[in-house]
Amino acid sequence: MIAVSLVILIVGLILGVFAMLYGTERRVAALPVLPHERTSEHDVRAEPSPLLNMASVGAFSVGFGLTGYLVARYSVWPLAVQIIAAIVAGAVALTVQSLLIARWAIPAARADHIDERYLLQGTLGQVLDAIPVGGVGRVRYALDGRVVDLPAHEIGDGAIAAGSDVVIDRVERGVAYVELWALVEQRL
Repeated sequence: MIAVSLVILIVGLILGVFAMLYGTERRVAALPVLPHERTSEHDVRAEPSPLLNMASVGAFSVGFGLTGYLVARYSVWPLAVQIIAAIVAGAVALTVQSLLIARWAIPAARADHIDERYLLQGTLGQVLDAIPVGGVGRVRYALDGRVVDLPAHEIGDGAIAAGSDVVIDRVERGVAYVELWALVEQRL
């Protein structure tokens, strides 16, 4: 029982660390809207199941493994009682983890509304049609495997020549506000 409990404990710790590093969201197809038309980075379709996800399996494994090890090492209980105690501890850990996801993580993600003007901030693009002083030109950027052209305005009301590399600061009402990459690079 000691060896089995330690193996399950280690597997649970690995699953927990993996869940911390990579999250528990499901992978879903890209959103059908263009990146500059998104209103949030949260996708309801990607929400994890509160009960069946990697973090919950890891929590059960840690609870089972740690309790199984401790009762096998320091008690004189029969094997059946040790297994039942480990299962109960694992179930408690799974329940606590599931409640955290269902009552805290998912509602917090749903409530997090990002200012959609800044979803593309820092995205590199290239000027297609020159941007005149105080006027509007056209910029192209690539994101999520899609190439998008947008009307563009220089954030300092200056002019930018066609072919120049720019950085998107924000997108308001379908117009990208951009700055020359060379100016941004100087600040870095």
